[in-house]
Amino acid sequence: MTATSEGISGRSSHRPPSTPWIDSDGLQSHLRRIGADAATCDFAQALGERGYAVIELGEDARRLCDQAVAQTEAYFEDGMNRVQDAWRRSPAVRALASLPKLIGLLSAAYGRRAFPFQTLNFRRGSQQDVHADTIHFHSEPAGFMCGVWIALEDVEPGCGPLTYYPGSHKLPVMTMRGAGVNRPDPTPDDYARYYLKAASDRLEDGGFVQQEALLRKGQALIWVANLSHGGSAIVRPESTRRSLVVHFFFENCVYHTPMLSDVEGGRLHVRIGVDARTGGWVWPMRDGWPAAVSPRTLAITLRDTFTRRVHRF
Repeated sequence: MTATSEGISGRSSHRPPSTPWIDSDGLQSHLRRIGADAATCDFAQALGERGYAVIELGEDARRLCDQAVAQTEAYFEDGMNRVQDAWRRSPAVRALASLPKLIGLLSAAYGRRAFPFQTLNFRRGSQQDVHADTIHFHSEPAGFMCGVWIALEDVEPGCGPLTYYPGSHKLPVMTMRGAGVNRPDPTPDDYARYYLKAASDRLEDGGFVQQEALLRKGQALIWVANLSHGGSAIVRPESTRRSLVVHFFFENCVYHTPMLSDVEGGRLHVRIGVDARTGGWVWPMRDGWPAAVSPRTLAITLRDTFTRRVHRF
């Protein structure tokens, strides 16, 4: 029997875990309890042990990949390379972000129902500095966030493939204070000045080995929030690397942006989740009660929701 998201939380007699099952000694008993099939068990174990897993999304998803490229290509005509939240305008991007296979696997592995809250489309390699998503997106309880990288075309060497560091997810989560920012109001400039170097240094000190994701169209690489990853250099300037990143949160958590937070001081930059499947909000929850959000966060969420705004970088 295959585990589905409906059997994980909300409709289960079991309370949602305070730690993702993939990080728990109880993972095996959880998988047996929900009747997880072999593919789900392998997926969950890979996330826990290596910090990532690669899966095939299937023929229907490959057709959606072609449609997503066609529906977003115009966004890149003037040299832009990153499009945030194209799911608001592209039915194919929304469908890929909402694939039942992804929702089911993630919900089973983590123990809370997953929902996609952000998409990023790329035409070429990002060449992004190495980082862990726990500096950009995190949760209370900790760990209920993950990323999914979907190849919209075959990824060739030299086109700036996604890079990642297996096992690095087991390092302590690095906050802005942990990176050397000693004040309660960190900024994006502090991220560039302090965090990126600190993140790179500890990977080198720990002897972690970089790998490249040379995926085929319709394959996905899923990584846990604290896995270090980035984008390799583009050595073939004419190449493309059309891809879709989907970021997932899990229900009944507080969602926040650590890069703008003082985690140690207890001041979190709380964010509102937006479920890309429906366009509806997922309000941050703490111990079953709605968490407070700033008026600015509420205003930005309202604007993006009602304008169906797509951001280009």
